[in-house]
Amino acid sequence: MTSPRVLLAAGSMAATLAGIVPVLDHGGQAAAAPLQASAAGVSIKAADATTAVVVPAGRSVLRGTAFGSRAYGTQVRLTIVRAADGATLFTGSLRTFHTLPVAAGTKLVLRVDRPAGNHGLRAGAALSWS
Repeated sequence: MTSPRVLLAAGSMAATLAGIVPVLDHGGQAAAAPLQASAAGVSIKAADATTAVVVPAGRSVLRGTAFGSRAYGTQVRLTIVRAADGATLFTGSLRTFHTLPVAAGTKLVLRVDRPAGNHGLRAGAALSWS
């Protein structure tokens, strides 16, 4: 069972990130592009997609906060590759991505692969620079 303090902290963080970075929403209809990058972070919509982003100046960590269906969130795959040399920096699910040390100015390629048939499940994550 999750403590109320942890839930409150997670909810506060999600609300803060929602104001900065659009929410990753898997399973719903989306008018926006599947992957959107901004100075604040990256948002991912419900589609298999790939995008390249450059780590903003003064930033050294990419953080991820997952929410929604745990089962579906563990099935949506996230891969982060350093474009310069093709090194895979992270491969796993939206649920298992938490932090990734990065260097400012580094070009990263993010790829999201979602499983077929989510049966109405919703899951997501917000990725932000810090």
